[in-house]
Amino acid sequence: MKTPLILCAGLLACTLAHAQPAAAGDDTWSNVPSASDDRFTNPKSKLYAGPNGWHNFGEVRSEVAGKSGKRYGFKTGLNYLETPQAFTFATNSQLQLATVDFGTAKPAPGVYEVGAKANAAQKKAAVSFMDSSGGTLLGWESADKAGSVTVSQANGYLYIKARGLRLAPVGMGNKGDLKQPMVLGLEGAVAP
Repeated sequence: MKTPLILCAGLLACTLAHAQPAAAGDDTWSNVPSASDDRFTNPKSKLYAGPNGWHNFGEVRSEVAGKSGKRYGFKTGLNYLETPQAFTFATNSQLQLATVDFGTAKPAPGVYEVGAKANAAQKKAAVSFMDSSGGTLLGWESADKAGSVTVSQANGYLYIKARGLRLAPVGMGNKGDLKQPMVLGLEGAVAP
């Protein structure tokens, strides 16, 4: 009885000794969990998945500056929509929507400066975030020099990634503490 208990305690001690906390600067965005081996349930398969395991899927995280403490975070589908002609991250209810407009449906790999207007030739993108889940329309949009979005291509997927974008409030419901800038990050891969 004592031997298994001592063995378990020893294994636990070894595990804790070798566990290393993530460095403060590490990017902690999660991937899609592994699943069985087919293209719809195994997004980590190199044959069917874009970078970081995404398959027409992405994640959005944002926080409104100031005292409101309003945060958003959701994993969702990522698609290109003809209207509003942008790559769209939308919650299942469609009440929260983040868009990235490159001025084209097929942006070339590279770094795009985020601004008020999209222009593929000048490598400029426009980003917005809308929320109508509380019964009023809250909105934030990018202005010039709001950050950058990186587009890469792997396994036939367009991989879109941005961190720390600064968006200005534009929604009619943005009042009081919600009339503050938003810091937005997003990531995902979409099959062309």
